[in-house]
Amino acid sequence: MTQFCSEMAMRMNRDTTAPLRLRGHTLLCLQGFRGEGYSLDFVNNMAEVHRLLTEHPETWVEVVASPDTICGACPHRRLSGCTLNGARSEEEMHEQDHVVLRKLGIEAGSRLPWREILDRISRSVSGGDLPAICGTCRWLPLGYCREGVDRLHKSARP
Repeated sequence: MTQFCSEMAMRMNRDTTAPLRLRGHTLLCLQGFRGEGYSLDFVNNMAEVHRLLTEHPETWVEVVASPDTICGACPHRRLSGCTLNGARSEEEMHEQDHVVLRKLGIEAGSRLPWREILDRISRSVSGGDLPAICGTCRWLPLGYCREGVDRLHKSARP
Protein backbone atom coordinates (compact mmCIF):
# COMPACT_ATOMS: atom_id res chain seq x y z
CA MET A 1 0.00 0.00 0.00
CA THR A 2 1.37 3.42 -0.91
CA GLN A 3 2.05 6.16 1.60
CA PHE A 4 -0.98 8.05 0.29
CA CYS A 5 -3.35 5.10 0.61
CA SER A 6 -1.98 4.50 4.10
CA GLU A 7 -2.80 8.10 4.99
CA MET A 8 -6.35 7.58 3.67
CA ALA A 9 -6.73 4.41 5.73
CA MET A 10 -5.52 6.23 8.85
CA ARG A 11 -8.00 9.05 8.14
CA MET A 12 -10.85 6.55 8.09
CA ASN A 13 -9.74 5.04 11.41
CA ARG A 14 -9.43 8.30 13.34
CA ASP A 15 -11.21 11.53 13.95
CA THR A 16 -11.81 12.95 10.47
CA THR A 17 -11.96 16.62 11.42
CA ALA A 18 -9.00 17.35 9.15
CA PRO A 19 -10.49 18.02 5.72
CA LEU A 20 -9.40 16.24 2.58
CA ARG A 21 -7.59 18.70 0.29
CA LEU A 22 -8.88 18.62 -3.30
CA ARG A 23 -8.13 20.87 -6.28
CA GLY A 24 -11.04 22.57 -7.99
CA HIS A 25 -10.71 20.53 -11.18
CA THR A 26 -10.28 17.29 -9.21
CA LEU A 27 -13.85 17.74 -7.96
CA LEU A 28 -14.97 17.09 -11.53
CA CYS A 29 -12.37 14.40 -12.26
CA LEU A 30 -13.72 12.33 -9.38
CA GLN A 31 -17.12 12.17 -11.09
CA GLY A 32 -15.65 10.16 -13.95
CA PHE A 33 -13.05 8.05 -12.14
CA ARG A 34 -13.00 4.46 -13.43
CA GLY A 35 -9.80 3.02 -12.02
CA GLU A 36 -7.42 4.41 -14.62
CA GLY A 37 -4.58 6.85 -14.16
CA TYR A 38 -0.92 7.73 -14.59
CA SER A 39 0.55 4.98 -12.41
CA LEU A 40 -0.54 2.22 -10.03
CA ASP A 41 0.14 4.44 -7.00
CA PHE A 42 -1.92 7.24 -8.55
CA VAL A 43 -4.83 4.89 -9.34
CA ASN A 44 -4.78 3.34 -5.85
CA ASN A 45 -4.72 6.75 -4.21
CA MET A 46 -7.53 8.12 -6.37
CA ALA A 47 -9.57 4.95 -5.80
CA GLU A 48 -9.19 5.32 -2.04
CA VAL A 49 -10.24 8.98 -2.13
CA HIS A 50 -13.18 8.12 -4.41
CA ARG A 51 -14.27 5.30 -2.10
CA LEU A 52 -13.96 7.48 1.00
CA LEU A 53 -16.11 10.24 -0.52
CA THR A 54 -18.67 7.84 -1.97
CA GLU A 55 -19.11 5.95 1.30
CA HIS A 56 -18.88 9.06 3.50
CA PRO A 57 -20.41 12.06 1.69
CA GLU A 58 -20.30 13.98 4.96
CA THR A 59 -16.47 14.08 4.66
CA TRP A 60 -15.14 17.63 4.86
CA VAL A 61 -13.16 18.83 1.87
CA GLU A 62 -10.86 21.83 1.69
CA VAL A 63 -11.05 23.04 -1.89
CA VAL A 64 -7.72 24.36 -3.17
CA ALA A 65 -6.17 25.70 -6.36
CA SER A 66 -2.86 23.93 -5.88
CA PRO A 67 -1.53 20.36 -5.62
CA ASP A 68 -3.83 18.22 -3.47
CA THR A 69 -4.24 14.75 -1.99
CA ILE A 70 -4.66 13.24 -5.46
CA CYS A 71 -1.55 14.99 -6.82
CA GLY A 72 0.49 13.55 -3.96
CA ALA A 73 0.68 10.16 -5.71
CA CYS A 74 1.06 11.47 -9.27
CA PRO A 75 4.32 10.62 -11.07
CA HIS A 76 4.15 14.04 -12.81
CA ARG A 77 4.27 16.04 -9.57
CA ARG A 78 7.41 18.00 -8.77
CA LEU A 79 8.16 20.67 -6.15
CA SER A 80 6.99 23.23 -8.70
CA GLY A 81 3.69 21.38 -9.13
CA CYS A 82 2.34 19.51 -12.14
CA THR A 83 4.63 18.72 -15.09
CA LEU A 84 2.21 16.49 -17.01
CA ASN A 85 2.10 18.67 -20.12
CA GLY A 86 5.39 20.50 -19.75
CA ALA A 87 6.55 23.71 -18.12
CA ARG A 88 3.14 25.43 -18.02
CA SER A 89 1.21 22.44 -16.63
CA GLU A 90 0.84 23.75 -13.08
CA GLU A 91 -0.28 27.15 -14.36
CA GLU A 92 -2.85 25.46 -16.62
CA MET A 93 -4.11 23.27 -13.75
CA HIS A 94 -4.35 26.37 -11.54
CA GLU A 95 -6.43 28.12 -14.22
CA GLN A 96 -8.73 25.08 -14.49
CA ASP A 97 -9.13 25.06 -10.73
CA HIS A 98 -10.27 28.67 -10.74
CA VAL A 99 -12.73 28.12 -13.59
CA VAL A 100 -14.33 25.26 -11.65
CA LEU A 101 -14.36 27.22 -8.40
CA ARG A 102 -16.08 30.17 -10.10
CA LYS A 103 -18.72 27.87 -11.61
CA LEU A 104 -19.37 26.27 -8.23
CA GLY A 105 -19.32 29.54 -6.30
CA ILE A 106 -16.49 28.36 -4.04
CA GLU A 107 -13.37 30.26 -3.01
CA ALA A 108 -10.01 28.50 -2.75
CA GLY A 109 -9.48 27.54 0.89
CA SER A 110 -13.18 26.95 1.54
CA ARG A 111 -14.18 23.90 3.55
CA LEU A 112 -17.41 22.11 2.71
CA PRO A 113 -18.87 18.65 3.13
CA TRP A 114 -18.49 16.52 -0.01
CA ARG A 115 -22.30 16.24 -0.20
CA GLU A 116 -22.56 20.02 -0.66
CA ILE A 117 -19.88 19.99 -3.36
CA LEU A 118 -21.83 17.31 -5.23
CA ASP A 119 -24.96 19.45 -4.94
CA ARG A 120 -23.11 22.46 -6.34
CA ILE A 121 -21.73 20.42 -9.23
CA SER A 122 -25.18 19.07 -10.07
CA ARG A 123 -26.63 22.61 -10.08
CA SER A 124 -23.78 24.38 -11.87
CA VAL A 125 -22.01 22.04 -14.30
CA SER A 126 -23.22 19.78 -17.08
CA GLY A 127 -21.21 17.33 -19.13
CA GLY A 128 -21.43 19.75 -22.05
CA ASP A 129 -19.49 22.34 -20.03
CA LEU A 130 -16.41 20.13 -19.69
CA PRO A 131 -14.69 20.88 -23.02
CA ALA A 132 -14.56 24.58 -22.10
CA ILE A 133 -13.34 23.78 -18.57
CA CYS A 134 -10.99 20.88 -19.22
CA GLY A 135 -9.43 22.02 -22.49
CA THR A 136 -6.83 19.54 -23.69
CA CYS A 137 -7.10 17.08 -20.79
CA ARG A 138 -6.15 13.64 -22.09
CA TRP A 139 -9.11 12.07 -20.24
CA LEU A 140 -11.76 14.33 -21.80
CA PRO A 141 -12.09 12.41 -25.11
CA LEU A 142 -12.89 9.19 -23.19
CA GLY A 143 -16.14 10.78 -21.96
CA TYR A 144 -15.88 9.36 -18.43
CA CYS A 145 -16.13 12.72 -16.68
CA ARG A 146 -18.99 13.84 -18.90
CA GLU A 147 -20.90 10.65 -18.10
CA GLY A 148 -20.20 11.08 -14.39
CA VAL A 149 -21.26 14.73 -14.28
CA ASP A 150 -24.37 14.02 -16.34
CA ARG A 151 -25.24 11.07 -14.07
CA LEU A 152 -24.86 13.33 -11.03
CA HIS A 153 -27.01 15.94 -12.74
CA LYS A 154 -29.80 13.41 -13.41
CA SER A 155 -29.70 11.91 -9.90
CA ALA A 156 -30.14 15.36 -8.34
CA ARG A 157 -33.40 16.01 -10.18
CA PRO A 158 -36.68 15.13 -8.43
